[in-house]
Amino acid sequence: MMNVLNSINDNQVNLVLMPGIEYNKTIVDFARLLSPKKICYVTFNKTVDSLKQLFAKNKIDISNMIFIDSITKSIREMPSKTELGYFISPGALTEVSLTISLVLRNDIEYFIFDSLTNLFSYQGKENVEKFILTLINQIRQTKTKAVLYALDEQEALIPRCCMFVDNTLVLKAHAQ
Repeated sequence: MMNVLNSINDNQVNLVLMPGIEYNKTIVDFARLLSPKKICYVTFNKTVDSLKQLFAKNKIDISNMIFIDSITKSIREMPSKTELGYFISPGALTEVSLTISLVLRNDIEYFIFDSLTNLFSYQGKENVEKFILTLINQIRQTKTKAVLYALDEQEALIPRCCMFVDNTLVLKAHAQ
């Protein structure tokens, strides 16, 4: 994992392609690796509550994490902001983008986007690509290092995303 950290620190915008079977293990490993630092964690995949449980079970400190959750509001009523972070409706990409811009002003060291794959289920390909390009441009205006997750099973959607990033890390499934 130290090689991964070096790779992330050497490149501002990193795409992490992972097998779906390794998803939970990978997000835990990255959270553990980066958690001492100030992190903005954007989720289009799991609710903040489920992430908190997963990270707590794995003894990961989330006190330095600001969450932008685009799942919870589709399940239940939530205020737009709590002590945990921001809650935005799925598919409200403009609101997500504005919130990210706001959070990035807080000297965030690492930005985790979970995941590009899920984003495609809320929006069409062109909207997602435009959003990703805007997102990457927002990040490039800061010193923040970004980690964008994507499942390798969705390879058809990912090649154009690879053009926008500085580095692509391809993780392989471990033998069970």
